[in-house]
Amino acid sequence: MNILKNLGFGANNKPAPSMEGSSIAQGPDDDVPAPGQQFAQFGAGCFWGVELAFQRVPGVTKTEVGYSQGFVHNPSYEDVCTGSTNHNEVVRVQYDPKECSFDTLLDVFWARHDPTTLNRQVGS
Repeated sequence: MNILKNLGFGANNKPAPSMEGSSIAQGPDDDVPAPGQQFAQFGAGCFWGVELAFQRVPGVTKTEVGYSQGFVHNPSYEDVCTGSTNHNEVVRVQYDPKECSFDTLLDVFWARHDPTTLNRQVGS
């Protein structure tokens, strides 16, 4: 059985890397939304479809995709897709609350995302 584990078969028993002493920022972003705007951030397993849905919402003025949490500083898309960095794909939405409520953003999010699907990916 040790031979199989050495070849990468079987359970992954590697301990999660410690975040202690990490150079990765542990606090929130220090930028601010444009005057009269607000930020909201959503994680949905995959950001592409969710970002497009938010871009179509009246009152949304900007979207950005990126990664939240994780153990690797400045990971690539390929790094995150391995599943070994512990990152979540997220979409940050800048919106005008006079034109678009946070509840509207939540409705868009839940219409695109079903957390019970495989890998919590965006549904069709």
